[in-house]
Amino acid sequence: MATEFLMQSNLAANSFNDLMVDADTGESQLRFIARPSRVTIAIVASAVGVVIEIQSGGRTVVPRSTLEAGGTTGVFPNIQQKAFSFMAAGGEKLRIACTEIAGTATTDVMATVDVTAIA
Repeated sequence: MATEFLMQSNLAANSFNDLMVDADTGESQLRFIARPSRVTIAIVASAVGVVIEIQSGGRTVVPRSTLEAGGTTGVFPNIQQKAFSFMAAGGEKLRIACTEIAGTATTDVMATVDVTAIA
């Protein structure tokens, strides 16, 4: 089991970011799934105007969707209450695409990502 807390602060207006690569702490090695695993993600934005799309390998796990707003900058969502899970095969690469659509440059995105191998 590996858990990371990822934050992208002050998304540029109308920008596109891959949270697994562009997080403030740098690239996340969790994006590379080595073995069959259960991936659990909780993600929230500090303001409205962000859409996400989550992909694992060549498949879309979460299609383009509005991200929940109301998070406090620097406070990561509780993975026990606000998360969703999906299975990922070994060799897949995770992508959490965040697109800022409100035209402001002050929105932050926080995510808790857990990858637990099942085999």
